[in-house]
Amino acid sequence: MFPSSPNIRLTLLKINGVQDTIGNRKLTLISSKEVIGINFSVTSKEFYESKKTDIRIDVAVRIQSFLYDGSRNAMIDSKIYKIERTYISGQFIELYLVEAKIRIGDINGLVG
Repeated sequence: MFPSSPNIRLTLLKINGVQDTIGNRKLTLISSKEVIGINFSVTSKEFYESKKTDIRIDVAVRIQSFLYDGSRNAMIDSKIYKIERTYISGQFIELYLVEAKIRIGDINGLVG
């Protein structure tokens, strides 16, 4: 496997959260889009900065910019991640992911 070749499959998720009459939050899947990207290591500077802000980046992925649809969540291997930060780098966009507290079963319309 070459270092810059696609090596990770992820699903971009658009999720809508609505509260019912008694205050329970219901999550509904608006759209999903499967893409292939390049998993890369977080640099030591980024790791240090994330520790200062108490945001631990779990996964960093690079995908083609035109594939990104503005989703705020992604699923990799049946785990839901929040897209904490994005960075455009030429024809690619870097997605910095933090494991979310929501699970697949919490989202109506999502099958893992």
